[in-house]
Amino acid sequence: MQKDYYKGRERKLTMAGTYNHLQHFSKYLKFLDETNAKILRALAEYGPRNTSNLAKATNLPVTTVGFRLKKMVESGLLLVTVNPNLPRLGLSKGFFVADAKLGRHDHLLESIKNAGYWTYAVRCYGKMDGYCAYFAFPTRCQNELEDFFKEASSLEIFSRYRFFWTTNSCYVTPNFVWYDFREKVWRLQWKEWIDEILRASEKLPENLRENGSYQIMVDEADLLIIKELEKDAATDIKKLSGILGITPQSAGSRFQKHIIERKLIANYNVDIYSFPLEISDLYGFILDFNDEKALARFVNASEGKPFFVSFAKIIGRNSLIANIHILKGEFPNLVQSLNDLYSAGVVKDFYYVTLDSASYKRQTISYRYFENGKWLYNLEERIKKLNEISRSH
Repeated sequence: MQKDYYKGRERKLTMAGTYNHLQHFSKYLKFLDETNAKILRALAEYGPRNTSNLAKATNLPVTTVGFRLKKMVESGLLLVTVNPNLPRLGLSKGFFVADAKLGRHDHLLESIKNAGYWTYAVRCYGKMDGYCAYFAFPTRCQNELEDFFKEASSLEIFSRYRFFWTTNSCYVTPNFVWYDFREKVWRLQWKEWIDEILRASEKLPENLRENGSYQIMVDEADLLIIKELEKDAATDIKKLSGILGITPQSAGSRFQKHIIERKLIANYNVDIYSFPLEISDLYGFILDFNDEKALARFVNASEGKPFFVSFAKIIGRNSLIANIHILKGEFPNLVQSLNDLYSAGVVKDFYYVTLDSASYKRQTISYRYFENGKWLYNLEERIKKLNEISRSH
């Protein structure tokens, strides 16, 4: 079983934790000037490995970009990770949210992990008091995961659940248009956002289009590289060569010819939050739209907005899974804006849960289950373990 799962960078806001986080956020605000904002935006497109590309994208000297990147990383203020292009790995992305039985939340989390191929899990509250989870699951075994959840439901592991297959997630990096660099504050413009949505392009972004092909274009070595880049996209070639047991030259060639030329990276996640954790909340939204054009307008106008963390389109529906991080005092304005978009014929319905960032756990793609060019899955073994979990609680 894969053992390299790790918690996200968020931590519980104890007295000491709150103080440390406030110090960290104060440091973050000091480094956030217009030059660094340009670099952060470019990182979301090009990643941290090619300083020359970042310099061209920002019209800054290579030395300036290199110096500032190094300073942000060494200060612990910046982490960039990759989001794998799952269809090219033969994997499908799934989203799961379930209501736990009273007092049995650990029971639910254990079941999620037992399903296999999970990538994220986080405690949720609200209409579902349980857990949200994401999966990067073998496409050829989609029915098995659906059957696993049906069996878990029949065993009353959870009281109710919802599950969807989605596109790759698209991570959002703020464009800083609404940021006041002099006052060091965000000024959220809700009416402006609604107006942008109403006049935005009706063409769905390529990274949210449903993919009809899930061809496996990787081998074991590629997956080892990808799982390291999921932890840190700046991982150097020398470290990768040591993990692969080959020369740096061979590792560099493999990275270029396989990871880059085969487009095994969907996008980059620049791991920053726009707002301090102690005065903001994280939410998981399911947003339904009247048609695909309305969904496209919403996404195109919301790219770069500071309260969005990520989007993924639900396969076969005009719906989005969206993670939103927002100041507590601004949340009513968000809900009102969604109601205004309903009145304008854009949003059809929406549903949300509050996510507990302190409980957030993450795991890389399950590379250990890949053998001889295939992803392995044994539903019978998983259900056997599921029955043991059910009996043990």
